[in-house]
Parts: sequence; C-alpha cells; structure tokens
Amino acid sequence: MKNTASPRQERAQKTKEKILKAAISMYEANGYHKTTVDEIAAAAEVSTGIAYRYFKNKKDLLLSSVLYAFENIRSISGIKSTSEFTDKREYLEYVLDRFEKLHIKYHDIHEELEGLRHTDKDVKALYNKIESSALEELINEFTMMGITENTREKVYFAVGIIENYCHMKTDEAYVKLDHAFLRKKTIDTVFDTIR
Repeated sequence: MKNTASPRQERAQKTKEKILKAAISMYEANGYHKTTVDEIAAAAEVSTGIAYRYFKNKKDLLLSSVLYAFENIRSISGIKSTSEFTDKREYLEYVLDRFEKLHIKYHDIHEELEGLRHTDKDVKALYNKIESSALEELINEFTMMGITENTREKVYFAVGIIENYCHMKTDEAYVKLDHAFLRKKTIDTVFDTIR
C-alpha cells in the first residue's frame, strides 16, 4: 500500500513515536510514578508543550506508550515467529528466555502497571484488552503448531506458569530458590500441557 501521508503528517508521527520511545525508556529507568512529562519531553528532545500536543496528560502518555510497546513487542523483545521453529520444546525455551529478559529489563514498570491494573480503571481496561489480544495471538500460533484440543485452556495455563516463574525469577523474596530447577520444571510442565 502506498504511503499517502503528507510530510507534515509523517513528521508528526515520527515526533509522537519519539515521545513514546522516550517514555518507555524513562519508565524502564525510573518507573512511571517517578517520571514526569517534562523529563520524557527532554529525553525525546521536544518541548513539554509539544508532548502535551500529542498526549492529554501523564496518564494518557502512559496508556499510549503501553499500547505502543505492545504493538511493537516483537521488535522490542526480538521474539521470533513460531514458524521459525520445528521443535516445540526448543520454542518454549526460547519464549521463556524472552519473557525472562523482558521481566528483568522492565521489572519496575511491570510492577507499577500490575498495581495500577488493580486501582485505575483505564489501565485495567487497556491491560485486559492487550492481554486478550496477546492470548488470542498465542492461541492462533498454538493451533498452527498442531495443538487443537483445549487450545485456549492450554495457552492460559502455559502463560500463567511462565508468568509465575518470571515473577519468582525477578522478585528478591525468591532469591534463594534454585532458578535453574524452576526453569526446567516450568518448561517441562508447559511442554507436557501442550503435547
């Protein structure tokens, strides 16, 4: 499809993306609550007024950046498609590795979003929409891998197990646990579920 955007529209889109990328980077470094729109604008090399031209307020910028991150998750995380794997166990190990890296890199903002998910209706609605969309994509990928019986249940179970492992991996309360053992058991459990 031919790009019909005017140069002005393209510049506006690039500026908006610059602000969103800066917001993600700032949230990663400092968390949401400790990051101001002024700091995000400075990191994006735009004025605060320009940032407010694109986003109504600090929460609008958060919601937009979370949605942007989700829409670009494959490039942000480097996740490959299931079609690049022939072995299900190898794919699971790869996915778990990507999940771990994302949880480690974005630990603080992930924790804040989990909290906001329970206290802010807009964050909860966006979180639920994103989660539902991601799970539907995984259901489709599992189906293409030949997993056709109770696919939805298997995907929800697998994601829950992987998420729980990643939370234990990144939470200081579980530092004394044998994470290599937990990782192997996570992969074994998910693999047994999807076979």
